[in-house]
Parts: sequence; structure tokens; C-alpha cells
Amino acid sequence: SLIHLVRRFFGFVAARPLSPVEQAEVHDALEPGLRRLFFAQPVPDQRHALDVARRASGGPVRVEAALLHDVGKTGCGLGAVGRSLATVWSFSGLPIWGRWRTYLEHGEIGAQMLETAGASDLTVAFTRQHPGPAPSGVDVDDWRALAAADDT
Repeated sequence: SLIHLVRRFFGFVAARPLSPVEQAEVHDALEPGLRRLFFAQPVPDQRHALDVARRASGGPVRVEAALLHDVGKTGCGLGAVGRSLATVWSFSGLPIWGRWRTYLEHGEIGAQMLETAGASDLTVAFTRQHPGPAPSGVDVDDWRALAAADDT
């Protein structure tokens, strides 16, 4: 929704680095290979992911999925304006290339990264398919909690 996109834009611009306590929270929640992926993300994506994890709450698999669901954006190298333009452009139906394409395909890119790193099935599925409906074989309650936490 437009409201979601506007909130994400300003959240991205205003994001502050994780405090040492927050970094320790992430450290404790993720295995080393997954931890590296989390901390490779830009600060605004780290902040967003931690906020999603806190809102989603639940067991360790749900927290892992929340913390890592946008790791595929890491390689796009776009700031708030570039991400916004890519999103708007995607609705035009015109071809998309380069960093914009990487940003818009972050779900599949991230899912492949997470499969390689040994992430849980929920983490890989949510990264690949959010914000869509839960695929078969995934706990619907986990999916709904993650989707709701990501949409606020």
C-alpha cells in the first residue's frame, strides 16, 4: 500500500545503527553464517529487520525469518530515493534493469543466499514469497505474524 511505502521511505531515511545491545540480540538469535548475512545489510535494512522480529515475536525460527527476510536487497546499492523510484517504475510495465532489477527481485536473490547459508524453510519461503500468501508446508500462524509485522 502507499501508506506502507511512505512509512518505509521515512523509516529508511531516519534509521539509526543498532546499539551494542541490539547487535547482541541479533548475534544471539542467528547462527554465524546467517549472522554475517544480517550484518552485511545496510543499516536501514538491519533496523527494519530487527523491528519486524520484535513485532512478530515467537520462536527462534520466526525471529530468524524476520531478521533475514530482506537480505536480497544487500547487493542493490540503492538508497531511499532509488528504492522508491524502482518501486514506482515497476508499476509502469516498462523493462527494469541493473540495480533496480536487483532490488525488485530481492526475494528470490535472498532466498538463494539463505538456502546456501542453511536457513530454515520458513526463512527461505518468507524471503522468497512475501508479501504473498503462505505456501503449502509453511505454518500459517508464523506466516501471518511475519506478514503483519513486516507491513507495519
